[in-house]
Amino acid sequence: MKTTLKNVMMKTPHRMTRILNRLLVTTIVILVVMAVLALISVHMTLWDEGEFSFSPEGINSYLDALGEYKALFAATVATIAAYYGLWRYRAAVDQNRDKLKMDRFSDWKTVLDVRSSEIEKYDPLMKREFVGLRYRYFEHLYNTNFRISTKEELTKIFNELFKDRVAFFENHNERNMGMGGAHPNSDHSYSYKNFEFLFLGCAETLYAGIETDLKALYVDNLPIDRTIDAELYQAALQTYRPIE
Repeated sequence: MKTTLKNVMMKTPHRMTRILNRLLVTTIVILVVMAVLALISVHMTLWDEGEFSFSPEGINSYLDALGEYKALFAATVATIAAYYGLWRYRAAVDQNRDKLKMDRFSDWKTVLDVRSSEIEKYDPLMKREFVGLRYRYFEHLYNTNFRISTKEELTKIFNELFKDRVAFFENHNERNMGMGGAHPNSDHSYSYKNFEFLFLGCAETLYAGIETDLKALYVDNLPIDRTIDAELYQAALQTYRPIE
């Protein structure tokens, strides 16, 4: 799957902060260990020399001994503060990215809702299934900047989300039921056009020939026991009355 420039730009800051986060955590662990060892060393030294007391002289000696490691302690505090600042930055970035994503989903969902209302007459259950799958489909498209650039991408999305639902769509299509399930040939489908209308209408950029590839994927997953009889189909047309 090709990675768009926009996606690279969106992911790069997050990757950089993740790397910096790991470096800071490693550095903090090392500095904390060294600071703890320094404190142990100071206390043991003062204890051995008999200068560990709560008298003014003892406190002064204690502070002088700690002063020998002030650079270490300052570096430890500064690194912990930097880690906390980075954590807050990452939280703000993630929150902003999530907000932008949800705003984009809201706009995208509006388009899908409008299209769904147009196919509801003959495929109400297809509309229901799309509602259940819409966020997963959005995730696929969002990660590719709403492009379906190759047959491989198309096949991946179709197989993951819709392959197992094709037979359901076809069997519950109002035209299919009104025609008694008769098909004039093996490539015929009552529900495909509505599926294509929803599926392709949700993407912004499509590769040339995607309609042919999508139709082939759809037809391959139609019910294998459907009735294929041109004469029966023609006879059904004479009595079929579309939904008003």
